[in-house]
Amino acid sequence: MTKRKVIKLGGSVWEQLDAQYFEEWKAWVETGNELLIVHGGGPLLSSYCEQEGIKPVFRDGVRVTTDGVLLGARRILAGEVQSGIVQQLNQAGIPAVGMSGLDGASVHGKKVKGLGAVGQITHIHPRLFTVLSTNGYVPVVTSLVTGEQGVLNSNGDACAIAVAKAWSVDRFELLTDVEGVKVNGDYQSEITSAAIEAAIASGEIYGGMIPKVEAMMQATQHGISEVVIRSGKNALAAGTRIKEELHECTTTHLSTY
Repeated sequence: MTKRKVIKLGGSVWEQLDAQYFEEWKAWVETGNELLIVHGGGPLLSSYCEQEGIKPVFRDGVRVTTDGVLLGARRILAGEVQSGIVQQLNQAGIPAVGMSGLDGASVHGKKVKGLGAVGQITHIHPRLFTVLSTNGYVPVVTSLVTGEQGVLNSNGDACAIAVAKAWSVDRFELLTDVEGVKVNGDYQSEITSAAIEAAIASGEIYGGMIPKVEAMMQATQHGISEVVIRSGKNALAAGTRIKEELHECTTTHLSTY
């Protein structure tokens, strides 16, 4: 039976990616399974904005996507970052096709009030993902999406999770710069959402790790059976599986068509 997997790949992780992942992904596709990669590129986008003299604007801790930032996202995320990822995948023998949520009107969003061109995902049209993957290609997706009045820049993790849900995947992986979720000084092979929330409350999970585990918990709430956070630097590390007890599990509905 064909299995589907979505990987969320951060821009900073890509630059340090363990080459063993290419072998893993190639084997996955060659055995008849389907793969889709959603990528970020925040550090390069920040560098672009700095070079262009575009000062960051934040509201309630969230970056505002101004016209200048949106232009940078189109140039950097959908251009420089994506073409580099596609090139390396192709060189590794993994046929890849770069696209954004705009292509085929695959991902739609609505503006978040007060944040410029920031988009919240509203619905997914996954047909293009399926057309590509069933013909042996790996879609490489950046999180620019279709809005009612133009292009919107969505959160990469949120985009990846929405795509994974709409595409009915068997496994969702977040590749990051750590080997998993650490509690009591040790990386956990499995952890529940309740345990994550307790570790956040106690301060054991803190800083930049909080949005990562919150994204993974959201994926389990969407009903995805396997949700794992792994190190992009070490493909041999098993990572941490986010395990959701059945009585805790709820399904968040996302419109698809």
